[in-house]
Amino acid sequence: MITLANTLEPLALGFSTGTWCVMYCAPVLLPFLAGRNALTHKRNLGLVALFLTGRFAAYIAVGLSLGLAGLLISEFFDPVLARHLSSVAYIFCGIILLGSGFGKRICKAKPKCSSFVGKATGDSATALISGLCVGLHICPPFWTAAARSAASGDPLSGAAYFLLFYIGTLPFFLPLAGVPFLNGKVPSIRRIARMTQILVGVYFLLFAGLIPFLFRR
Repeated sequence: MITLANTLEPLALGFSTGTWCVMYCAPVLLPFLAGRNALTHKRNLGLVALFLTGRFAAYIAVGLSLGLAGLLISEFFDPVLARHLSSVAYIFCGIILLGSGFGKRICKAKPKCSSFVGKATGDSATALISGLCVGLHICPPFWTAAARSAASGDPLSGAAYFLLFYIGTLPFFLPLAGVPFLNGKVPSIRRIARMTQILVGVYFLLFAGLIPFLFRR
């Protein structure tokens, strides 16, 4: 049964911890957006929407899974598993960011490779997949939402909790609407953003992904 209390709780949790979400999303999304050529406000909003759609899909999938598993998930979803899931998500996020940054240059002289890379690392695919990967990173607010979804013992309730939690975080992404204005005023920011995107991709792939996954217990 949906009540005012169990509707306001996830909304308040999302709103009160939205800065955490932005802190984890901004290093991925901001350099990616700022590095696009001829970025219009419409195109910017479309890419942000795709990123948030990927994040939304990850949250709903986790909410459904936790609700379906019910209280048993408290025993299964231990800290080691959480760290491994976060590491895997960072590995894929690093790969997609590096692919977007390097792929077209590497395959420039090979039409078949260029066609594949263009689809796999195009702006839309990069925005959607990176949003999905970032959505699987387990931060403190995510833990809270996960515990509450598991306690519900119902997949729809778990998904609804994550949906409301997600909605509560959305206001913190509104400043991203100003990226095209920044691009137009400071053209050199595109080059800086592209280099930042590559550096973030390397960091996610190696230091936040592979090294913790292989060597941290």
